[in-house]
Amino acid sequence: MDHHRAKAALDEARKAAEEGSADGRTTPDARTELDEWERITDVLADHAGSYDPATDPFVQGQLTARSNRARASGRHG
Repeated sequence: MDHHRAKAALDEARKAAEEGSADGRTTPDARTELDEWERITDVLADHAGSYDPATDPFVQGQLTARSNRARASGRHG
């Protein structure tokens, strides 16, 4: 994914967050998605390359943590 595609996704996430829920407040899921797209566009702005979750340290850390939790719960379950 290049910066332009990430920026388009960020714009869509902003629009969804602005629409919010029935009471006009941003839903937690919409806010989380918006935060993640902001983080990704910031990563791309720094190096002007393409985005790949396989090389994103944050994503890889999250995946490792989930894997470790799953493994730990399997041992204790």
